[in-house]
Amino acid sequence: MILSDADILARLETGDLRIDPLSDLELQVQPASVDLRLGTEFLEFQRANISCIHPNRADEVDEYVESTHVSEGDEFVLHPGDFVLGSTKERVAVPDDLVAHVEGRSSLGRLAVVIHASLPTDEEVFLWTPDEGFGFYEIGDIVENERSARAVSFDPQTLRVRTHQVSDHIRNPTKRIYRVTLESGREVSVTRDHNLFTLDEYGGVTRIASEDAEGTLVMVPDRLPEPSAPQTEIDLVELFGPDDDDITVFAADGLGEVDWSDVSNGVRRHYEGQSSAPMSATRPSSLPSAAEMAFKQSDVRLPRTLPVTTDLAWALGFYVAEGYRRRKQIVVSNTNREYLERFASVFEPSGAGCSWYERDNGVTTLTVCSALWSKVFGELAGEGSEKTVPAQAWDWSNEVLTALYEGLIDGDGHRREGRDTLYTANGDLVSRAMFLGARLGLLNSVYHREREQYIEMSDVSNEGAEWAVDFSESGHKRGQYVPTPSALLRRYRDRAALTMADAAAEMGYSSPSSVANVENEEWRSTNRETLRRFRDLYLDYDVDTTRLDQILDSDVRFERVESVETTDRVEPTYDLEVQPNGRAVENFIGGRGGVFLSNTAGLCDPGYQGQITLELSNLGTAPVALTPGMRISQVTFTRLSSPAKRPYGTERGSKYQGQTGPQASRIGSDPEFAERREE
Repeated sequence: MILSDADILARLETGDLRIDPLSDLELQVQPASVDLRLGTEFLEFQRANISCIHPNRADEVDEYVESTHVSEGDEFVLHPGDFVLGSTKERVAVPDDLVAHVEGRSSLGRLAVVIHASLPTDEEVFLWTPDEGFGFYEIGDIVENERSARAVSFDPQTLRVRTHQVSDHIRNPTKRIYRVTLESGREVSVTRDHNLFTLDEYGGVTRIASEDAEGTLVMVPDRLPEPSAPQTEIDLVELFGPDDDDITVFAADGLGEVDWSDVSNGVRRHYEGQSSAPMSATRPSSLPSAAEMAFKQSDVRLPRTLPVTTDLAWALGFYVAEGYRRRKQIVVSNTNREYLERFASVFEPSGAGCSWYERDNGVTTLTVCSALWSKVFGELAGEGSEKTVPAQAWDWSNEVLTALYEGLIDGDGHRREGRDTLYTANGDLVSRAMFLGARLGLLNSVYHREREQYIEMSDVSNEGAEWAVDFSESGHKRGQYVPTPSALLRRYRDRAALTMADAAAEMGYSSPSSVANVENEEWRSTNRETLRRFRDLYLDYDVDTTRLDQILDSDVRFERVESVETTDRVEPTYDLEVQPNGRAVENFIGGRGGVFLSNTAGLCDPGYQGQITLELSNLGTAPVALTPGMRISQVTFTRLSSPAKRPYGTERGSKYQGQTGPQASRIGSDPEFAERREE
């Protein structure tokens, strides 16, 4: 739980939380944070004559930086492209039951002074926007245009997935991009130090830098939120666009405003005789909702608002999997006649003609002869190798999306007991399909192979990767494991007053080691079914198992990081700040298939004492004058589920404890460099 201003002031009063000097409570204490001021010391990094820095050699690190003192009342000018280390004026002492998150103030971020690192510009995030609803957006588009959006985020307290308002848009320094791949095939491109999420031994949400995440179970969505008001109709005027010359609008009771200036008199009389007009001549705002659409002068007409039905959704899924379009036709082929008849039934009521051709190999080809329907399907789901889940689909109900999913599987999938598999050569469809599975509560994973393929029925050749996306409702080992909440289970057993032997016996285990292996972290991850047995046991002893319930019944699950790879990309990155009403919802979802990502707030561990080093970068085009004493950052405090067993400063080389002023990297003192130091 994030401390409110009242909680912060109370903890400051008792003295276990210390911020010193805190000279102006009225100014610095915000509703759920404390503003920290800029100190007088800076470390500047040399730009030239640096061939290579070895992190394990302190002399090289020291030669790389130069200290600068700026007196109170003077200015430190941060030039475009500069990266320096500063520090807070205040010293902070974090008690053992809190963790502190440090962020740059958004007011400075708007001057291009930032301390974050996250996603490259073209990485997709799953958001809700007021204009377009749920969908996939490039993070660069959201940040650069400061678009209003709600991010799909999990709540660390309840582990429920909801949408939360994006509170800030951040452009970050140029950094190397790394590719994080999970065992399921989910993938995201991030900076190396960007945080993912896992659970600590008490079942609390904790962050792990991507550079350290290989082999770790991290959070992905198990379920995605439904829209509060699902879309039930598609406005064909919005779908086609108001300037479409191929579409004719019919309205017996009037078309509203019509601009006939680009229409010859003879053609105009023809249109008016049919109570119609080219769409490009109409004004969408004045068109009646009862208008009908046709492709030029075709007899096939559709209402302006096309109902979103399960039959339409199934047909779209089947088309994505098995079909292609021409200007005036939709063509699908399959060995199952029933599927083709179901597909045809969507179009026949509107007067569209259907033709059938049975091949000697048992494949039947169905051709829907309608330029209008071809255009509708092309606009909704794309064409050729780019066919995918419609952008509008994320605002449809789960009932409708289930039908779309079934159409995909019926068209180009394989069903077996407990599992469906979709095959495709379209990488974009892979990601959309995985998100679709998460929306419907289906476990999913993906794998691929390189191949050449000629699809005779569609007369299409594919060369490259073929993907297989697996879906299952339950029982798949992937997604069934959770980082072991060992300390939480020990606490529950203590409250139940049971020995390990007693607990093991009551759960039907033959040896106490079955409990000991879990409680002592011998097993770093634990099957959900095993955790349910622990939960059910302790419930019988009236133990409050709320946190374990939240983990077992959450909207998130955990997947293991398979690899963290260096890419050739070195570029600016982008970030979204999601922290509504001061609550600790500092995450959003992105990447192929969906991975939860941190908005990279700086972290001060429980037990930390000292000034806080700040990473300052100027991403703008003009120098920015920084003045010692100005409010430079803000710190929030999150209460842990229990006090840290090994707080910072007690062991494990807490190398920045008690720091004064900015400190350069001391990574050389890490244990992994011990042998190199001795050389």
